[in-house]
Amino acid sequence: MKDYKNVKVPRGYRTANRRTTTKRLNAGRGPARRSSAEKGALGAIFAVLLTAGLCYGGWEAYRWLTTAEMFQIAGVDVRGVRSVGDADIRELAGMFTGQNVFRVDLDAATRRALANPWVREVRIERSLPNRISMIFAERTPRAVLQAANGRFLIDGEGVVMVPVPKDEAAAAGLPVIAVRDCRAVPREAVTARAVAEALELTQELAARGGWDPGAVTVKADTPETIAIVYADHEFRMGSGNYGEKLKRLGEIAADMRQRGLEYSYMELRPERQAAVMVAKSAKVRR
Repeated sequence: MKDYKNVKVPRGYRTANRRTTTKRLNAGRGPARRSSAEKGALGAIFAVLLTAGLCYGGWEAYRWLTTAEMFQIAGVDVRGVRSVGDADIRELAGMFTGQNVFRVDLDAATRRALANPWVREVRIERSLPNRISMIFAERTPRAVLQAANGRFLIDGEGVVMVPVPKDEAAAAGLPVIAVRDCRAVPREAVTARAVAEALELTQELAARGGWDPGAVTVKADTPETIAIVYADHEFRMGSGNYGEKLKRLGEIAADMRQRGLEYSYMELRPERQAAVMVAKSAKVRR
């Protein structure tokens, strides 16, 4: 037996790395790692199954909500109604009778409600589980429009409401705004330019007091020719600055009474000067 203890190894066969290198070989049948393509396929299948499950669950929930007896409308709650007729309310509520609270068409009901000339705004909502809530804001008549095609009630925005009834009870206490070349269309705003100013003038008269609104007629063919006809007198107001003009009118009327003079009209359109037509055709300027 040879002893290799003292054998010298040439430098060319020596290695600089003296660390032992160990290699491992997988010789068994353990589970191999899945590739990224396999993982992507499994994720897609899972997403499809999850989506299908959610869709099916949503469909079943929808079918239950829209067919369950507990969601069948049992009544309609109405607020804010004063002038809208009972028959109109019953007709509107009839759109919901026997319907499912989730399937009823609220937009169609809102359009029908707004077609009523007395209705300015309406809010129709579901009140779960089985009721409908309708909240109305009605139009309030502010004047009678004397148009070329008849007499109509109008609100403060100049919107034509309904023809004045034959008994004219609805028009009692309201001022008249007369426009010769105007044709009124229900549920539409009056197009005559002077109507908005005439409404402003009637509001100023009501705020000042001392006038009987039901005895006031405002001629409003144009803004420049606006005039008040009251107690057989005519007050030519023109456009704008009504507070100051009515103040001057009161001062002149008081002065005329103190003098014992009767007048047929006052011209208040000039900004700095007013003219008065005294009865018997005498003119007094102030």
